[in-house]
Amino acid sequence: MDIKPFQVIIMVVFGLAALVGLFLFANFQGFNSGVVPVGTVTIWGTLPERPIQDALANLKQSHGELAKVTYFEKSLDTFDTELSDAIASGRGPDLIIISQEQLVSEQNKIKLITSNATSERSFRDTYVPQSELFLAGKGAYGIPFVLDPLMLYYNRTQLASVGVASAPATWEAVAGLSPALTRMNASGGIDKSGVAFGTYQNIENARAVLSLFLLQAGYSLSERTTDGFQGTLTRPVGQNFGTTPAVSAVGYYLQFANPSKTSYSWNAVIPSARQAFVAGDLGLYFGFASEEPVITAGNPNLDFDMAPVPHPATSEMRVTYGRLYAFAIPKASANATGAERVAMQFTARDVVSMLAHSLNMAPAQRALLTPAQGDLFEPVYFPQALVSRGWLSPAPAETDSLFATMVSSITSGRQSASDAISTLDQALTATLR
Repeated sequence: MDIKPFQVIIMVVFGLAALVGLFLFANFQGFNSGVVPVGTVTIWGTLPERPIQDALANLKQSHGELAKVTYFEKSLDTFDTELSDAIASGRGPDLIIISQEQLVSEQNKIKLITSNATSERSFRDTYVPQSELFLAGKGAYGIPFVLDPLMLYYNRTQLASVGVASAPATWEAVAGLSPALTRMNASGGIDKSGVAFGTYQNIENARAVLSLFLLQAGYSLSERTTDGFQGTLTRPVGQNFGTTPAVSAVGYYLQFANPSKTSYSWNAVIPSARQAFVAGDLGLYFGFASEEPVITAGNPNLDFDMAPVPHPATSEMRVTYGRLYAFAIPKASANATGAERVAMQFTARDVVSMLAHSLNMAPAQRALLTPAQGDLFEPVYFPQALVSRGWLSPAPAETDSLFATMVSSITSGRQSASDAISTLDQALTATLR
């Protein structure tokens, strides 16, 4: 069969077209292929894995460039050690999610983000006040994400049984309500408690509660200096006449575990504050907003509600304690550019709103603090994001050790409250440096 030259040309053209088509098909990455892939980005954090994974899966459907992004949940207790070991072996994550409680211990491992989005003016305008703990010099150590405020959970049945219609709004009211809610047995043990204060090891959020009292008393607890960080608990606050605000704050906390006080409602024998509340044996529980699903699942029949934490009756300032989570980029990240792009995707308005709802936390962006319609608790804890505060502390385990030592020193009589607080301040400075 004779094949004419023009037929040869046509066959060659169609053959080349087929090869080009096969190449394009093999390398097709969706209609977002015009966007440069971010590459491999591994994220570590202590936030629950399921909500982050679900959000990431949704993002990947519309953002093909995120195909190689993964998230791994890590334990807060071992996060610092795992991160250090991973970086030393050259297999560290490209992006981490940390709270301000971890910032000091991780600061030497993370890079300062310097961009228009992290200018101080833009930062202050965009994020809630507590986010400013991540600001430093001409940038920020993280891109704020979500905030978990400390809240007051209260047993509505118990309060109603003593004629109280709503949660106490002041600390004076809490001390006055405690005796009415506490039930002692014949042997002097506590069957039902008014409030879980006064000890340390069996109160899940003792670190947060003590921080709350000291922040409400006007202390920053720590500050950045040219020499590093140092404690501020021995600094004068207001006009001190005799007892300092720090001594008063710590004394208030400790009275609830002192059998000689009328407010006595807690001791070291009771296993757990949250367990007692879930069981219906604790009237007032101070927990983070994110704990609500755990409490609900623990006892679906528990009639409880959530309210802002109380404040001193003599103070007009409203303050709660919060954990502010932010995306930070390790200095050793193999893909810092991709990591920053991923952080910006996660903190986009629609994504962060959805994730905050899934995590039972508030968005860290001021403009997003509008509760979901029909949600029972968001209208209560969303406004607290604006009055939430924190401090730059040692690693959580170290802070727990220092706070627990202070509590033990006072309750055992080894030190006066004033001396124990002074010792704590010195220990904070030494540990922070």
